[in-house]
Amino acid sequence: MSQFNALAAHYDELMEVVPYDSWADYVMMLFHIADHAPKRLLECACGTGNVSFQLAKTVPCVVGVDIAGAMIEVANRKIADFAGQIQGEIRFFEADLTQFSLGETFDCATCLYDSLNYILEPAKLEAAFGQIAAHVEDGGVFVFDMNSDYALTADLFTQHNRDPRRSLHYDWRATFDENTRVTTVDMLFTRFDGHGQPTQFSEQHRERAYELPEIEAMLARTGWEIVRIYDAYTLNLPHSKSERWFFVVRKAASPRD
Repeated sequence: MSQFNALAAHYDELMEVVPYDSWADYVMMLFHIADHAPKRLLECACGTGNVSFQLAKTVPCVVGVDIAGAMIEVANRKIADFAGQIQGEIRFFEADLTQFSLGETFDCATCLYDSLNYILEPAKLEAAFGQIAAHVEDGGVFVFDMNSDYALTADLFTQHNRDPRRSLHYDWRATFDENTRVTTVDMLFTRFDGHGQPTQFSEQHRERAYELPEIEAMLARTGWEIVRIYDAYTLNLPHSKSERWFFVVRKAASPRD
């Protein structure tokens, strides 16, 4: 897993403009709409734990998992910084969503940051939905987001930031392959030290553009019932130019013998 390894030490600085408290508030609102009060929450693809820590301010137990070990290392180092703010328990583990087993279950789960788009093979995305379902109790709620096919085909990820007030600059170049439906983003980062001397590093990120009907079919096959799908950060229905979708789904009851 090369993605997010070089970036891990710089990730929180790169994302410092993100209103994580508002993200957490939106997620909690979606749980409320689904008539669910989270008690034990599994945050999938948690990164360095920025949303995990916000959720843990009101949720008694939060467990975060991520495939990038370097990101989990950062998250674990930050636990002490939030010790006086979190409601109860918070833990982090390295795990691949397509094949993991924590040996415990939860009443709800999340997966944010368009992380599921990083799973490039449909069969593996479906496996991830199944593995998450295996960790959620019957009737539990799963809130997750995905970049829309519009976002990944409209060249929205060719970006740069060369703000002279910041020490970390970036240039991103995105290309979309119609055959594989994968957007590749070549990311070049430049960090300037206190003397203005630059150091560069790069990463390549790849996300697949899935269509709503195929996601809905995968969810149905892995035991999830759709409660609602939203245009991100609103309570509006998705539309043709929605850049991100938010899904609220419920774990169906297991069939009885």
